[in-house]
Amino acid sequence: MLVMVKHPDGWVDQVLAQQQAAVSQFDEDSAERRYFKRGEFASGPQSDWALIQVVSGVIGLMQDGNRVLALEPGDCWLAYPGALFDWYQEGAVDVQFWTWSQFTVQQSLSVVHGFQDLILELLNYSTQVPPDPTPGFEFFKSGDVIIQEGDPADSVYTLIQGKAKVMIGGVTVGVAKEHEILGLQAMLLKTHRTASVIADGPCSAVKVTYDKFRSLIEARPELVLSTMETMAQQIERANQRLTKE
Repeated sequence: MLVMVKHPDGWVDQVLAQQQAAVSQFDEDSAERRYFKRGEFASGPQSDWALIQVVSGVIGLMQDGNRVLALEPGDCWLAYPGALFDWYQEGAVDVQFWTWSQFTVQQSLSVVHGFQDLILELLNYSTQVPPDPTPGFEFFKSGDVIIQEGDPADSVYTLIQGKAKVMIGGVTVGVAKEHEILGLQAMLLKTHRTASVIADGPCSAVKVTYDKFRSLIEARPELVLSTMETMAQQIERANQRLTKE
C-alpha cells in the first residue's frame, strides 16, 4: 500500500493489521472475482459489496481529485469508500470481494468502524501538515521502454513491481529491481539519459519530476538514504563493467 499524503507514525502498520483482521474472518474460496478494464472500476463496486481485495493491478482512493492512497495486490478496503472519497484505478485491475450477506452484524461493525476510524485519523492528520507532492503511477508490459537512452532527463522512476533491463547501446549492463530509483543520476546532473531501461515482464513504476523530487526529499528526509543506495548500486554496476572490460 502506498500513501500519498502525510500520515501518523505507525498508521500504515495499523491499516495492514486491519486488512489482515478483516480478511481472516472469511474463507477466501467464498470470495467472488471480477475483472475491470482501464477506467471501469470507478463505477464497478455494487451496493451489496462489503470488502474488496486487490488481486492484480492498482486501485486507490482520492478526495477532490487528489490521490490519498493506493491499494496494491493483497490490500483490501471497504467497497464503498464513503461520501468523501472516490475510487480511481491504474490500468486493468482484478479484484475479489465479499458481500454484506456474508457478514454477521458484529463482523460488519468491526470491519466498517476499523477502516472508517483509520481513514478519519489520516484525514485529520494530513490536513494539519503540508501535503506531499503526488507522484503518478505508470504501467509497462514486457519490452516497453521506461527510459530511453539519449532522452533529456527531467524525471525519475521508482520501480514498484517487476524488474527491468538496463541497456547501453543495445547491450544489457544490469537489472533494475523493485524499489530501485531509475534515471536518478542523469536527472540530478541535468544531462541526457546514459542508458535505456526496458521492462522485463509486467512492471509498475512511480514517475516523479525533478521539482516534485526535490519537494519529496524536503518533506521526507528518509528518501535521501534510498537515493544514496541507488547511486551506490549504479557505481557498483559501473565498476563491474570496467572489471569485465
